[in-house]
Amino acid sequence: MRYIDLYFKLVAAGIRAQLQYRFAFFMRIVGMLTSYAGTAITMWVMLYQFQELGTWNFYEMLFLFAIAVLSWGFCIILFFHFRSLDTYILNGTFDRFLVRPINPFFHFMAMKFDVASFGQFIFSIFIFIWVSVELHIHWTIANVLFLLAAVIGGVLIQGGLLVIISAFAFWTTKSEQFYWVVMYPARNLTNYPLVIYPKMVQWFTAFVVPFGFVNYFPASVILGKETPYFPENIGYFSPLVGIVFFIIAYYIWMLGLSRYKSTGS
Repeated sequence: MRYIDLYFKLVAAGIRAQLQYRFAFFMRIVGMLTSYAGTAITMWVMLYQFQELGTWNFYEMLFLFAIAVLSWGFCIILFFHFRSLDTYILNGTFDRFLVRPINPFFHFMAMKFDVASFGQFIFSIFIFIWVSVELHIHWTIANVLFLLAAVIGGVLIQGGLLVIISAFAFWTTKSEQFYWVVMYPARNLTNYPLVIYPKMVQWFTAFVVPFGFVNYFPASVILGKETPYFPENIGYFSPLVGIVFFIIAYYIWMLGLSRYKSTGS
């Protein structure tokens, strides 16, 4: 309970700091909306002639995309700054997280709260409403709860990978480069249904870096789509997969922390 109270105090301080530059804050939201709208338009252009991509039509792909964007929005708020851990290590400023009487992982996570990610939420909500009308999705309480649980699982999976990437900095003093090599390609895979990729890629994103549980498997459950090579309704395991993956990521980060040596900068 003490950590929860402390987290919200740190978050409130971070939000106040960001709102000091309101024009930049709103322009970031507009930029995110424009970026995701551009991706949606690209999907429409791609499917204009062929109508379907691996049995998924345009509106089903938009639904898939909206789930990924929504979970990524929460992930940015909580974990995106982990990718820059190498900067703190090289500058010697990471030491301040070790001399205060709170968990270093928690302190680093609570250090920043990117409220500009509201752009993702606005986009996702609009897409959910639009696609629900077009696909005649009947939203029951069970479906809504499942979607929320799946989003939480997606946040933990993507956040877990960011945490693992940041942990590399304890050994190599590099993490930003790993983000572009690992995280960025993995996220791009979630823009499209896994069924269009080779079987090896599908298995890799299901059991190694489980990005299939971020949106593909949960969306397949809600939309009633088949998932070749995988059990029916595997999407129900998304929250559990997220929790397990994040626990593994946390222990990798703490293992790296135990090897940390200050640069003395």
